[in-house]
Amino acid sequence: MSSEKRVYKLNISGGSEGPGKGLSKLIEIDEKKFRFDGMKIGEIIKGGLIGFPNYEFQIMGGSDASGFPMRKDVHGPVKKRILVSKRAIGYKPKRKGEKKRKMVRGNEVSYDMTLLNLKVVKYGETELFKVKEE
Repeated sequence: MSSEKRVYKLNISGGSEGPGKGLSKLIEIDEKKFRFDGMKIGEIIKGGLIGFPNYEFQIMGGSDASGFPMRKDVHGPVKKRILVSKRAIGYKPKRKGEKKRKMVRGNEVSYDMTLLNLKVVKYGETELFKVKEE
């Protein structure tokens, strides 16, 4: 294990309802504050653990340091080459029926992850998204 300090980037989305609908916020959190290792896509995180009391967040995905996206249907903390078609995560075909082998990460958060996408499931009292008034 290297001696460099690990920082997670958390991309928090307001979800499809509530005061943060359509808004997002990018924050950085130190690994020492909270470890995401072993968590899977779809799990709920208590917001108090990352500095937002009474909030609840759901892990929606993420990517590693090389930019490979996480996929919910690939199990474990692995990196795999899978055959994808249609409009899959990380692939947009040029022609109808085109398939391609793409490198993706599994659905479990591992040491290599740098960016995690979270969605607000339950809002707390503090204001997470600052709304610009014009």
